[in-house]
Amino acid sequence: MFRAKDKPLAGSDIPLDILAMNASQLSNTNYALDGTVIDRFPRGESELISFLYKDASGREYIIPICVSPEARNGLNINRDQQYRIGFRVEDISPKVRGVCVATSIQPK
Repeated sequence: MFRAKDKPLAGSDIPLDILAMNASQLSNTNYALDGTVIDRFPRGESELISFLYKDASGREYIIPICVSPEARNGLNINRDQQYRIGFRVEDISPKVRGVCVATSIQPK
């Protein structure tokens, strides 16, 4: 996760390595957060979304989350809309760790 002020410029890679710094502590853990979809990056049937989450102190974080068709369950995901997203942090391979994969998404 990284703070919103550190949001990458359009066209740059999302720095998953920042999230991965704590991957060994987060892997195989489920979370559910309320927040706002600020951008979408469709890739075939799946997509990567940038999800803005504000913690209790008001700090903002942008979390990249992979959303499969199964997790979307027919829902149209729109930018600037609020959702509750359930996700699991997974290690895809030894070099790709701490990837957030949606398990459910519901409009708020």
